[in-house]
Amino acid sequence: MTESKILNIDFSQVEAHEEQWAKLAETNEGLKKILKRVNKPGKALIFSHDDPDGITSGLICKRMLIKKGWQVKHFMPEGFKLQPEQFEKALKEFPEAECAFLLDKGTADADDFIAKKMPCFVVDHHPGVVLPKKNVYFNPGATNYVQCSGSVLVHGISVLAGTRDEFDDLLALIGLKGDWAIMPIAGACAEFVKPFFKKYALKQFKSLFKFVKERPTMFDASQRSGTTVISLISEIIHGCGGGGFSYFYNDREKSLKNVLHPDLCAAALESLADKVADVKKVKNVNDFFALLPKKILTPMLKIWNYFLADWDKASDMLNSSVRTLKLEDTSIYLFVGPKVPLLPMIGSIKLFDLKEAGQDKLAQIIMVSKVSDNYTHVSVRATGPRVHSGMICNELQDSLRERYPESRQFISGGGHPVAAECTVKTDKVSFLQVLTRVTEVLTEMDNMDKLASTKKGLNAAQKARAKQIGLDYLK
Repeated sequence: MTESKILNIDFSQVEAHEEQWAKLAETNEGLKKILKRVNKPGKALIFSHDDPDGITSGLICKRMLIKKGWQVKHFMPEGFKLQPEQFEKALKEFPEAECAFLLDKGTADADDFIAKKMPCFVVDHHPGVVLPKKNVYFNPGATNYVQCSGSVLVHGISVLAGTRDEFDDLLALIGLKGDWAIMPIAGACAEFVKPFFKKYALKQFKSLFKFVKERPTMFDASQRSGTTVISLISEIIHGCGGGGFSYFYNDREKSLKNVLHPDLCAAALESLADKVADVKKVKNVNDFFALLPKKILTPMLKIWNYFLADWDKASDMLNSSVRTLKLEDTSIYLFVGPKVPLLPMIGSIKLFDLKEAGQDKLAQIIMVSKVSDNYTHVSVRATGPRVHSGMICNELQDSLRERYPESRQFISGGGHPVAAECTVKTDKVSFLQVLTRVTEVLTEMDNMDKLASTKKGLNAAQKARAKQIGLDYLK
């Protein structure tokens, strides 16, 4: 029988959560400034990513500020990077706003445009290529990646601000699971997260981490015999919220036409604020849905069923993926095709199947999909960090923007070492042009890997370039 190995980790020597955050509050200048502002009530815009981590990060921040006496408006605009027009639209809805909080949406100086209108406070866990010069930011992994989640960072701020409660703990856990910082059955818990897990999850939410014989989720890639309740809940939020990948079901039926998926999921979670004890008793998907009010439950069930149907369809389509090259111990697989429902999520599962079939030590899949004539989606997933998925997508973003400057605002990319995206949403940059750039980057990576193995090796400039295109093992 499979078990949830995360419950068997020895946390006895793990640093206390209070000590971890006391150090951060003392040493991190951005965190100091954010805390100072949080404790001075005003009116704020909150922008967060529209995936499970972003949704939960935004809710924790919203709850914290309201408890501190703030007036806030929470927005989850489509896409990872906040665009100037999205900011302006939100500002028109809440013109009294005095500052902005930007959560789980990258750490980049491109967002300095907010500073022209108001102070902006960034809380994020993604590596930053060019860090903000005008916005205040708190990101423990801005220059050297630290695996965690936006939710656990905002949760830590709420602890320091004195507003944290048990529902915030639950939200942080969903965000952590949604961003793969914890893997209950595999027994993985990111080092930065261990103090939080030890204090706020190990005892209070132990029931959510026990192995259950239910349908394996998108988070159960290494085994398919069952799952955990925290994974079930996180997948529901991921699947019904669009997962940060704009997979919405507004066109499936009339009743869903005007449903904002991330907002619906946020409302579903908020409805559980006084039901934490009931959430702890959840054993399957039906138990979770039974806790939701009918006006939220009805559209969520429809979206959930569409998600499940698309999942099965996508799994079949990705069987055409092929191994293209090997970089150190990482085999690189490539999928090229038409629109694939739920491409990034199903890719994580398919990758482990490919890895097992190919007997690879590590594996990465690069999926290039033509969603429509004006939308090409590149998604990258990996089983290890040696070839950095996020840097590959950063490179695609930067190089495509340089080649097609007139379409710069429609090109966005970035992510983690093991999960990343690049989206090109314009007919001015064709599917073929994006695919060409992907193959060029793969060829450069292959050439760089071969050059590193020669007697001459890489010079300093080449090492810097290797890092820029994701070859972390050549740093």
